[in-house]
Amino acid sequence: MRLFAIAALLVAVFFLLPLGVPYLENAETYRVVRRILTIDKESMDLVHGLMPTKVGGHDVARWILVGLAFILNRVFSRVARSFSAGEEIRYDTGSAAAPDAASKVNILAGGVKSRQTLLEIMAETKKKLESMEKDLAFLSIDVVGSTEMKVGEDKTQVEVDFREYVRFVDATVAAQGALTSAWTPDGVMICFPSAEAALTAAQNVLNGLQGFNKNVKTIKKNFRVRCGINAGRVYYDKSVSMEQMSDRVIDVAGHVQKYALPNTVGIAKPAVRRLPTREGLKATGKEVDEHEVYQWSRQ
Repeated sequence: MRLFAIAALLVAVFFLLPLGVPYLENAETYRVVRRILTIDKESMDLVHGLMPTKVGGHDVARWILVGLAFILNRVFSRVARSFSAGEEIRYDTGSAAAPDAASKVNILAGGVKSRQTLLEIMAETKKKLESMEKDLAFLSIDVVGSTEMKVGEDKTQVEVDFREYVRFVDATVAAQGALTSAWTPDGVMICFPSAEAALTAAQNVLNGLQGFNKNVKTIKKNFRVRCGINAGRVYYDKSVSMEQMSDRVIDVAGHVQKYALPNTVGIAKPAVRRLPTREGLKATGKEVDEHEVYQWSRQ
C-alpha cells in the first residue's frame, strides 16, 4: 500500500510538471518533455470527456486530477499505517453479517468521505476559488542573448551587472504597483493589478535601459529585453508566491514575450482590451495562443 501511496503522489507531481515547461528555454526540444506533454494532453482530453471542467471560464481539469491523486495518496497512506501498526481486519466469510466489498473498502480507507460529501467539498472549494478570482495582468521580461553577453567577460563583472539589472527592473516595476514576481536567472514574470500598470512598467524598463547601459553596466554588450503582456481573470491570494501561481493567462504572457522583437513589448488582445487607450500600439498581424498580438516600441 505504501508503494501505491508513493505512486499516487508521483502522479500528482507528474501533472504539475507541464506548468513549468513555459519557463524553461527550449524545453520542448527534448524528447522526454514532448512525451510528458503528450501524455498530459491525452489525460486532460480524457477528463474533459468525462465531466464538466470549466469554473468561472477557467479549465480546472488539471487540478481535478491532482486533487484525486492526493486523495488516493492519503487513502493508501492510511491503509499502510494501519497494516504497519499490526491492525488486522478479519471477516467470517460464512457469516450473514460479513460486510460487502464496498464496506471493506470504506473500513480500510479509515473513514473516507462518501461520494456526496466529496462532491460537497469540491463545490465548496470551487466557490472559494471563485471568490479569489481577480482581474490581473502579467508582464514577462527576458534578456535577449544573455549567454552571448557573458562570453569573454570577467565573471565578477557579469555577476555584478546582472545583479544591478535585476535591481533596476525590480525598482521600476515596484513603482507601478507590482503585486508579486518570480525570477529565473535572466527573466522575470510579474503580476500587476491592471494591464495599464503592466504596460507602463514595461515601457519604463525599455526607456530606462538606455541610461542603464550607458551609466551602470560595465560589460561590452548592451542589455536588450523582450517583453510580453497578457491579462485576465486569475485566482489570486497574496499569500501565494508568483512561482506557485498557475494559469493559462500567465502562460500566454510568457509565450507572447518569446515572440516579441528585441526592445519591444508584445501585448495580447485580452490585455489590449483592458487598456484605457491604444495610443502607440501597433497590430502585428500575428497570433500567439489564438490571441491577436499588438506591439509597442520606443520611438
